[in-house]
Amino acid sequence: MITACVLSVLQAPVTYADTGHVEAQATLAVSEDVPHTKDSLKLVKSRVEAETAALLDIREQAEWKAGHLKVAVFVPLSELKKSTPSAEVQKALSSLDKNEPIYLHCRSGRRVLTATPLLKRMGFDVRPLKAGFDELRKNGFEVAKP
Repeated sequence: MITACVLSVLQAPVTYADTGHVEAQATLAVSEDVPHTKDSLKLVKSRVEAETAALLDIREQAEWKAGHLKVAVFVPLSELKKSTPSAEVQKALSSLDKNEPIYLHCRSGRRVLTATPLLKRMGFDVRPLKAGFDELRKNGFEVAKP
């Protein structure tokens, strides 16, 4: 009898009440598909300085103006989300080498996970950084003079 009850529960179809749980699992799976890079900040810095990789700052205009890294290319996430990004962003993207790693940074490492699939669809080797602007600065990335 107990075995029959357990089997009936295991074979029960997903109901509307279960949908939130299923959606939560789907969201979790998506975030797991876009992990932060395991490349060390030392390696990132050396590649960017040697021009064998690029560093994209995907923060927004006000954040960029408040301070940005000297070696970073400005490509705001809001522009990446548009079906037709601005001419300035298109020019910045066309200047990137699709055969080299493209490291992404934002303020805290969250927005890079949203930008990654957008840039991957464009054919880039994207590597999102968990380190944000302040952490990169503290690890020797030079801030541009205003």
